[in-house]
Amino acid sequence: MMFKDICLLLRTIFIAGLIVLSANADSEPVANLAPKIYVIKIKASINPGTGTYIIDSIKKANQDNAKLLIIELDTPGGLVETTRLIVQEMLSSKIPIAVNVTPPGARAGSAGAMITMAAHIAAMAPSTNIGAAHPVSLTPTGIGTDKEDKGKTDTMTEKIVNDISAFVEGIAKARGRNVKWAIESVRKSVSITADQALKNGVIDLIAEDTNDLIKKTNGFNIKYIDGKTDKIELNGVVVEELPMSFKLKLLSFIADPNLAYLLMMLAALGIYLELSHPGMVLPGVVGGLAAILAMMSFQMLPITTAGIILVLLGLALIGIEFFVAGHGILAGGGTISLMLGGIFLVDPARTDLRVAYSTLFSVGMIFGSIVVLIAYFVLAVRRKPVQTGYDAMIGVRAEVLSYDRVQKQGKLAVRGEIWSFTSDAENIDVTKGDKVIITGREGMIFKVKK
Repeated sequence: MMFKDICLLLRTIFIAGLIVLSANADSEPVANLAPKIYVIKIKASINPGTGTYIIDSIKKANQDNAKLLIIELDTPGGLVETTRLIVQEMLSSKIPIAVNVTPPGARAGSAGAMITMAAHIAAMAPSTNIGAAHPVSLTPTGIGTDKEDKGKTDTMTEKIVNDISAFVEGIAKARGRNVKWAIESVRKSVSITADQALKNGVIDLIAEDTNDLIKKTNGFNIKYIDGKTDKIELNGVVVEELPMSFKLKLLSFIADPNLAYLLMMLAALGIYLELSHPGMVLPGVVGGLAAILAMMSFQMLPITTAGIILVLLGLALIGIEFFVAGHGILAGGGTISLMLGGIFLVDPARTDLRVAYSTLFSVGMIFGSIVVLIAYFVLAVRRKPVQTGYDAMIGVRAEVLSYDRVQKQGKLAVRGEIWSFTSDAENIDVTKGDKVIITGREGMIFKVKK
């Protein structure tokens, strides 16, 4: 009877479970079935991390047939190749994409301007700006100023400007935006405010925030790249933010030329400290981790061969300092090489980002000062007399404990230790308590004089 009761109880529980699951399936929340608007936020440079985040979000929005994808943008610019990939994905998107340069005070510089113009709906918050898409100078001021080098630089710059101008012209034509301004933003580095952008047909509307953008885009007519038109219907939609994964956040964080340079200098300093003071461990560990992160950053940035050679030369000179008595000269030269490597580290033809000169010289001078100080103290220690071993006893005063005139040997006390001694003179007259000077040694027996 007991067994039948248990079976009945289990069957009742099983049936109840099926009823609950069926009820949950039938009463799926309306929010999950409602049309969605996806929102992503970009507040960083356009790099492989943020680029992957944007592209993946566009693909997900198309896969889920979202009503709208909103990109909240605030960026100084970024990598040209990454921007091209993003723009290609935006132009071929089957669902509408809106870019809003927000919050107030934000900017869509360089690569950000291209992404904004590539959107189906381009919007800006009040007190924001867009433009300045001209590539940075190929050489720092004062370098390559002779006529031949200047001519080569001007030719290369012209090629880059022409290429980017054609790129933004194609974007502007595809979205029906102001082509003249798009070209001027590259050739003349023009930057305008939100009001000016709306007036000049660079953007479609001004929106204070995402809610205001949704309200103003409801019923908005858009045109896709294939010529088809559509009207956006946003009644009853659910807004969902797509978060950036930790991996992409890390990639976006370290894909910064300034951070890459800082990590490189930190790695060099940590390795320098570990080599100059073996056994400290912590500087070596920190330096090793910084070196790995710096290499990851270099992998994502367009690094020049000249920059890498100068960086490696600088590290090599610092390393040689420990095997050659360079008195800090080699380490100082290595520091200068590292600073020059920072200047030429990033290829300006492929990104408008670079190592800031303020970061370059301030970090370089701090690093150089630390290297010189360490070299000075190491040299000072080397010049000090030996403090341990037999040689450290030479010239030290000792007290005679006993002396055998026949054997010409005795015992003395020095630095809390008792040693045997013999005289280096023919006739020495010492007794217990006399003070003597250690002048040398034979084996483990010291030589003394009175």
